[in-house]
Amino acid sequence: MQEVRHDGIKVSYIMPGSVNTRFGGDEPDDSKAWQLQPADIARVVLNLLQHDERSLPSRVEIRPSQPPKK
Repeated sequence: MQEVRHDGIKVSYIMPGSVNTRFGGDEPDDSKAWQLQPADIARVVLNLLQHDERSLPSRVEIRPSQPPKK
């Protein structure tokens, strides 16, 4: 990340928790409604793209707000 900063390239890591997608062979369904939705991650990406040029959010960790109790 630091090696390309002076070239005007910004790198941000998005670290999502459980996302209700087909990734890993799972099928999205209502029992996974507690999981993040793909649109939640898309909003994070849009927010990063709209940041001022003076700022660099290097890491975003996003998790479901109400995971099931174990």
